[in-house]
Amino acid sequence: MPHEHQCCNCHNDNNHAYGQADKGRRGFSGLFRTYLREILSGVMLVAGIVLSRFGVFAGLSEASGYAFDWVSLLWFMAAVAPVAAVILADAWNDWRKGDFMNEFTLMTLAAVGAFFIGEYPEAVAVLLFYSFGEKMEGTASDDVRERIRSLIGRLPDKAYVVGADGNLHESDPKGVAVGTLIAVRPGERVPIDGTLEGDSEIDFDTSAITGESVPRSYAPGSLVLSGMIPLDKSARLTTAKAFADSSMSRMMKLIEDAAAKKSPTESMLRRITRWYTPTVMVLAALVFAVPWLISLFPGTSPFAWHVWLERALVFLVCSCPCALVVSIPLSYFASMGTASRLGLLFKDSAHIDRMRKTDTVVFDKTGTLTTGQFHIVGICSAEGSAEEEVLSLAAAVDASSAHPLAQAIMKEAADIPRPEVEGATTVPHGMQATLDGRLILVGSRKLLQDNGIAMPSESRPYTEVCVAAGGRYIGSVYLEDTLKPEAADAVARLHKTGAENVIILSGDREQAVASAAKAAGADSWQSQLLPADKQRIIDCLRSEGHVVAFVGDGINDAPSIASADIGIAMGTHGTDMAMESADVVIAGDNLSTLPKAMLLARRVHRVVVCNVAFALGVKAAVMILGAFGIASLWAAVFADTGVTAITIIYTLLALTTFGNRHTS
Repeated sequence: MPHEHQCCNCHNDNNHAYGQADKGRRGFSGLFRTYLREILSGVMLVAGIVLSRFGVFAGLSEASGYAFDWVSLLWFMAAVAPVAAVILADAWNDWRKGDFMNEFTLMTLAAVGAFFIGEYPEAVAVLLFYSFGEKMEGTASDDVRERIRSLIGRLPDKAYVVGADGNLHESDPKGVAVGTLIAVRPGERVPIDGTLEGDSEIDFDTSAITGESVPRSYAPGSLVLSGMIPLDKSARLTTAKAFADSSMSRMMKLIEDAAAKKSPTESMLRRITRWYTPTVMVLAALVFAVPWLISLFPGTSPFAWHVWLERALVFLVCSCPCALVVSIPLSYFASMGTASRLGLLFKDSAHIDRMRKTDTVVFDKTGTLTTGQFHIVGICSAEGSAEEEVLSLAAAVDASSAHPLAQAIMKEAADIPRPEVEGATTVPHGMQATLDGRLILVGSRKLLQDNGIAMPSESRPYTEVCVAAGGRYIGSVYLEDTLKPEAADAVARLHKTGAENVIILSGDREQAVASAAKAAGADSWQSQLLPADKQRIIDCLRSEGHVVAFVGDGINDAPSIASADIGIAMGTHGTDMAMESADVVIAGDNLSTLPKAMLLARRVHRVVVCNVAFALGVKAAVMILGAFGIASLWAAVFADTGVTAITIIYTLLALTTFGNRHTS
């Protein structure tokens, strides 16, 4: 299950009483059940304070013949019992494992000490507000978790399989095999990725996957992702993946895995709390012991143990770092939900920290900055060859390739005959095959040059696929890719949000890459690169001290994605290998989410810094005032639980408003 906050020393597990608000509970009755213990203790606390103020408890004690106010003691012990029972049970679980230096020890010592010096209401307040703060944090975390699930939609729990008789049969989507025909009615979520069947386009709500509110039209033969919703009519799909491998399932797993991991900021805080608790316990003891030692010297005032014990308890209660270890993990956890609303899936909250520090963003070109949908704009044949021969040979060799250029050539050559080639294989910068004993080469100019084939000078500003047969150049196919409509604006915004360098690295020809770089507004570019070349450049940039994010979509981008500080993959049209290698997945392939991710990372950092500064400032002030007898136990309770509540509210408001503003 997703990451559960663990206050102070990470004791909580799935059975912990705190941070486990029932997700099924909703409305007033749900809140009442969730906070029933705290409500009982709170009512008894308020009633006890009122009865004590009017002397009821003291009168009953005197009437029974006792000078000691035993009625007050019993009343407030009963008041603290509902919350103390759970806290002490959790404390005992940790203590028997040898873990004594935790927040349970701090709170228990403070409450026992307050009872010992007769400050009964304060003793109840210490545990009551601590329990309330923990429940509040747990409820907030569960609300964020529910928001995450609602943003990408719930996983469908049924699929309608089209039987041989044409009737629909309800089935568990986990058991639906690849290649099965399923039906999805309007308003229902697609349970499994599949190819759209039929003879007309269908509009789908894609917001669960892309984050975009505008519906998209899908033509027959298009891949429709799980989580999308047909709007105007039923859709029939042939499943392309198993349920567990479909988009919705993978996104849910990405988010839950990410929520279970800790950012460097979180991990550092956890390490600090290992020595923080014993340190503050020693300091609290010194607040009591030092005045006592001083009182032993002749001429000094008698030691007022009651006064100094109360001051030590103030120090103890105030020092509990719950506000920090609640608000910091919650900040990163809440940011996961906000990021998914923007169409970004972080595999690890640590990458949110790295995103903030990114100063160099490197893009692959084809399929990342561009749509990847090529079309042929011209065919040039050499002397003695015909344009149809050039196209048919290129299509024959590219028939087994999934490259976008090959797909565009195959589409153009669908209606012309093409020869049967043998041994078609991928080679650097293209493909090769044999036809009647002749070597056929299809690829870039570099492929032909490496094979010693003479070519005419380059003249057209398009992506060029050269064709050679039997050691002779026979012509070129020219194709054009389209820059994504949001690409230029995304690059401009990246510059504004702190990216000093935006670079394009591509295996495409120089002229095509230069044209795309100019149109997008990139700072620099390199062309005709192999996957190893891209990875080498990424490593070089990192060695120079840059924090590098690489954005790609293909198998050839996987090494660079893995090598970058932040590897970012396109989620809709990206390959499985690219997404597996990535740290962040852009769910809808929309590049405009990248600058938003950098802004979000900065907002999270700012929220964390503000929370830490506020919590430490208030705690330090109350500790100092408490040591001088100015601050009471009530002030210490506020400095602990009150500050925790404030940081939780600020965290949720700050990140929720950011998400609302940037998704509107």
